[in-house]
Amino acid sequence: MDYIIIFLIICFASFIQSITGFGFAAVSAPLLLLYINPNYVVGLTVFGALVSNFWVMYKTKGKSDPKLVWPMFAASLVGILPGVYLLTIVDAAVLKLYIGILVLLMAAFMAGNYVIKVKRIKLAAILVGIVSGFLGGSTSLNGPPVALFFMNQQQEKETLRTNIVHYFCLANIATLIIMYLMKTLDLNAFRESIYVVPAVLLGAWLGEKVFVKISKSVFRKVSLTIIFLCGVISIINGIT
Repeated sequence: MDYIIIFLIICFASFIQSITGFGFAAVSAPLLLLYINPNYVVGLTVFGALVSNFWVMYKTKGKSDPKLVWPMFAASLVGILPGVYLLTIVDAAVLKLYIGILVLLMAAFMAGNYVIKVKRIKLAAILVGIVSGFLGGSTSLNGPPVALFFMNQQQEKETLRTNIVHYFCLANIATLIIMYLMKTLDLNAFRESIYVVPAVLLGAWLGEKVFVKISKSVFRKVSLTIIFLCGVISIINGIT
């Protein structure tokens, strides 16, 4: 029964990520912790998200904007180390609490259909990348800044999802490499993660079927819901 539940959790997380381009860990990690050793959850969610991203990238070839995605990714690498360092001087629980509140406020701002006019988009993308890397290094909450940035640009849902997916595909690969070099990646857990590939692919396939049918407004609402979820989870982690 546990294996069936884990399969369904992974499938649902991949389904959501296939629609929005992000959110695999936010959806799956809290539920997987109920059934899997916590040491395995991080590697499994990063690997699962990567496989799901590969699927979406295959389906959306040539639709991303590399002039924004690559500088943003490069900037995120710069932000990781300060984020990790911050953990040595600030209590992680307090950090997660305040950042969770900030994410909720930003999501509420976007839910009100407010748009911040950005004149120098490439520079803004670099700054967002640094913030994303910083939050990823300190709280693992690197998704919301990137998603909110692309949503603020009022892009079509296909372009928006593709840009997010390409960014996080690069970020996931970098995360796995960093985890391996820092010897925090459990290779046994990584090998066992291969068995969740069918669940990831099924969820990604179903998500793709739904994505082509939903409107831009529905896509936006689903994305904001995932961002809210990220903020709530961060606050809960900070409190508990």
